[in-house]
Amino acid sequence: MTYLRYFATALAAALVVLAGAPGRALAVTNSNGEPVTPYVAAFAPVFGLQGVPHTGTMQLVVENGTITGTYTGTSVAPDNLNDRIVPVIGTLSPNDGYVQLNIGGTFSLRGTMDGTGAITGTASYDGGLYEFAAQPGRLRV
Repeated sequence: MTYLRYFATALAAALVVLAGAPGRALAVTNSNGEPVTPYVAAFAPVFGLQGVPHTGTMQLVVENGTITGTYTGTSVAPDNLNDRIVPVIGTLSPNDGYVQLNIGGTFSLRGTMDGTGAITGTASYDGGLYEFAAQPGRLRV
């Protein structure tokens, strides 16, 4: 029962983080002058208690259909990505918003990016499938 309570608490925390993110984020630029957009991200298991929810932050540059950046895990649960900065690489189809991301060689994502920059889809992580959502915005503590 403790595991179920932990799962529910972590999922609720991830949703609060996503709900508190503003609809549009102010982008900053990196050393190459490219706009960098901060994101808050969360992913939770698709099938029951097969895993635990995770949270993180991303710094992404989207240019000419290419996505590059970094991901840092911020989960309460044990997570191989916690307090690590790992590379994010991927593609974005300008026609339909289809996104493919590879995050730190640890998990992959297929989904879509809407007009606000929000990313949703299904991630493959540690042998399980996860629902993934990322909103442009900064983590509020």
